[in-house]
Amino acid sequence: MPADAASLVGALTAEMGPRLGQRSPAQAWGVFEGDRLVHVRAGGDAVRLPAQTAFRIASCTKSFTAASALLLEADGLLDLDEPLASALDVPLRLIGDVGGAAPTVRDALAMRAGLPTDDPWADRQESLDDETFARMLGDGIRMMWPAGGRYEYSNLGYAIVGRIIGLRAGMPYRRVVETRLLEPLGLTGTGFDSTVPAVGGAITGYRRAPSGWERLAFSGPGAFSPIGGLFSTVEDLARWCGVLAQAGELAGLLPAELTERMQAPETPVAGDPGGDGPWLAYGLGLVVRADSSGRRFVAHSGGYPGFSSFMTWEARSGVGAVAFENATYAGATGAVRAAMDAAFASEAPDEPVTPDAEPWPETVLAAERLRAELAEGMLSDDDRFDSCVGRDRPFEWRRADLDELIEAVGGVDELGPLTHRTPAHAAWTLRGPAGAIRCGILMTPLADIRVQRLDITLDQPA
Repeated sequence: MPADAASLVGALTAEMGPRLGQRSPAQAWGVFEGDRLVHVRAGGDAVRLPAQTAFRIASCTKSFTAASALLLEADGLLDLDEPLASALDVPLRLIGDVGGAAPTVRDALAMRAGLPTDDPWADRQESLDDETFARMLGDGIRMMWPAGGRYEYSNLGYAIVGRIIGLRAGMPYRRVVETRLLEPLGLTGTGFDSTVPAVGGAITGYRRAPSGWERLAFSGPGAFSPIGGLFSTVEDLARWCGVLAQAGELAGLLPAELTERMQAPETPVAGDPGGDGPWLAYGLGLVVRADSSGRRFVAHSGGYPGFSSFMTWEARSGVGAVAFENATYAGATGAVRAAMDAAFASEAPDEPVTPDAEPWPETVLAAERLRAELAEGMLSDDDRFDSCVGRDRPFEWRRADLDELIEAVGGVDELGPLTHRTPAHAAWTLRGPAGAIRCGILMTPLADIRVQRLDITLDQPA
């Protein structure tokens, strides 16, 4: 086994081992070099074959969506610089006068369409039917920034591109991925349905409940499948990484120009891709980063109800890893990234500084009301919240969490000011004699705006 791969196996063993049973009921991960899977490890009662147990790969699906769009562009069927609105077959109403040009297909693929971050709301939309999706687009989606500039992670943008892919290909989006990528590349353990016949079905996803692990139902494929609908195995996803890396016998299975474009830094996230220091950027369906030594890493993470995933490789050596866990937003990304940094003695760029933004009035109204209620130990389940909030963590659990936090800080006697990282975001701190509670909300990207995310955690001193 090559030294880099052996080092990565050791680092991943140290990172992933303690997580089994604590962060998820089961896990599977593998280390590859180019086109060879050199080490596989798995744990958990439901894991049948370490390399061939299917997990949901969530947002790693976006790399397949972007590759499909580029294949259609090469066929002359899709122009990435066409505005989303003109490429669609239904009206797209954009809410918010933010200036600049209309968002394009390329902007959506590069996470710079100006649409709001929409986790976890979008993760609950996968099964949406095409007609309901069309009505959603016609009712209106909110713009936050001018298109073409600032990075903002939008699943909705990928769902729109997925619809466009289906229109231009003359077949459903999912069939495009199957016929242009999965079948030609021999990815028989990968598919949009949890049955995944080639591997006997996918492993069940769970979430942490007060009484222990609680199993979750699979969501079926639908209009939002382009954002994260695929299931795959360690063996298949490692092969997909090798195809994208143009490694060994897998080189040429996709045009090199296509895979190079996916890995080119399109939208800076942190640092300067044109400078000498470390940086992080979004390409087309892939995240790219470089350290100060010039090493480049390619990756994508995935989080979904019941699942967490990550795929990554170092471009020069072709050594990388894929990892899966079967628990809601378990955070496999952090563990694998730490292992990669340890194996390659690499460092990440500094976190980007995000100045306060001008909030939407609806954001302020929701935040001010919640700030006052939470300080009194109250949390009502009402129409301020999108249904995803209660589905991700029931309100009775959230109220119990709040009671414990207020008791831990000795009661709340100070309500901190609101800050806003984006127009859709608000954060504040509730302080008590024995500590502080950090609170935050994120609003949905739709015309009928609601709270899609509510965070209440103990403020841990640095």
